[in-house]
Amino acid sequence: MKIILADDHNIFRDGLKLMLEGQADLSVVAEVDNADDLKQAVQEHQPDMVITDYRMPGGGSISAIDELRQLNTEMKIIVLTGVQSVSLYHQLLRSDVNGILLKNIGGKEMVEAINEVSDGKLFLSDYVKENLLSDQPELTLREFQVMDLVVEGLSSTEIAEKLNLSPKTVENYRCNLIQKVGVRNSVELVHYVRAQGLLDS
Repeated sequence: MKIILADDHNIFRDGLKLMLEGQADLSVVAEVDNADDLKQAVQEHQPDMVITDYRMPGGGSISAIDELRQLNTEMKIIVLTGVQSVSLYHQLLRSDVNGILLKNIGGKEMVEAINEVSDGKLFLSDYVKENLLSDQPELTLREFQVMDLVVEGLSSTEIAEKLNLSPKTVENYRCNLIQKVGVRNSVELVHYVRAQGLLDS
């Protein structure tokens, strides 16, 4: 099986490669540390599977994952993330990923995930499965994108330009977010997101 590894932390990627190449039927054909190189590597190598961090330089996001799926509809995609967000898990599943794993997994679980995904099954870390059934508020894809940019410190005008929306529409999304998570303003929203681990640091 041809695999591409994508993660912007070299130590993590090196360790993962060493573990995978210890398996007789797995071959790491490329390693990348950003979303643009990942797309290029997929086009060049046409891998059987991509194992990618959710957030990387150059757009490690839902939209980037959707682009990967368009490049190769048969390829399996396993997403690694440190995010503890039900909304993210739902969005990833809607993007037709084949596995969602937290980055604190061990080698045994990773090999199990690869084998299950190779057999056409969906593999989710236990934490992901448990929290998909929790009562954490579920956000839409656009709400999640706006929340991400609010936490980065962008103004409504800057967010509007980035997402091709009007500032008024962005303000509406801010209000919806504040109401959904039960805080009073954008400052409290940022504190909530960080405290709950809803986005990678």
